[in-house]
Amino acid sequence: MIKRVINEDTGLYFFEIGSEINTGELVKGTKYLVSKKAGTSSVIPTGLQVGDIFLCQKDSVTLGEGDAVKPLTMSKLCGFQNIDGTMDREQVDITALCDDSTTYRAGRLNLELSGTLVVETSNDDEETTTDIVMGNLITLLDQQTDDSYNRSTIGETKNVAIVLTEGIAGADVKDLTLYTPVQISSGGFSGGTNSAKTGDVSLVVTTGDFKPQFVKEKRIVA
Repeated sequence: MIKRVINEDTGLYFFEIGSEINTGELVKGTKYLVSKKAGTSSVIPTGLQVGDIFLCQKDSVTLGEGDAVKPLTMSKLCGFQNIDGTMDREQVDITALCDDSTTYRAGRLNLELSGTLVVETSNDDEETTTDIVMGNLITLLDQQTDDSYNRSTIGETKNVAIVLTEGIAGADVKDLTLYTPVQISSGGFSGGTNSAKTGDVSLVVTTGDFKPQFVKEKRIVA
């Protein structure tokens, strides 16, 4: 069945990439980045290459010789109220002077994301989306329960997973997720007296441990 996606379905995750593992069993329900793949003997699903991200959907998958992956630790902080994305594959003009028509070669991918988040705070040491987004643009000092302060890191590359289908119910859903390393390029906040304060944020793709990719795969229902 075809399912239509609307904005309220979107989930926003930040994630960390763990150390490489090349022995033992994969954990069902965990997402992995492929770092090495053996030939025909590989237990990593057919069609995946080094640099791809996938969700382990089976029990008792034991890594064999030549296979290696890095586990992803996902942290969901909130969803987008709205989100916009533009993708542009730069075209490089390689026309020779004697050619009758213009010739191009595909260049770098430009991907820009922008959206609106609800501004949020906390009464404990829990990190919020506002902390990550605003603290990446301007120094944010967050007092902890032990009276120390955490200082945000400005200009840090973040690994982002945007699940465009998260709000769609059903065990038969194939989730569509955009994975990309990003820099937070701009942000701001606004809101009326009796309305939720919102934060606008713009993200630009940067160089990371993997290339931007859309992944569409079956959902695991607990």
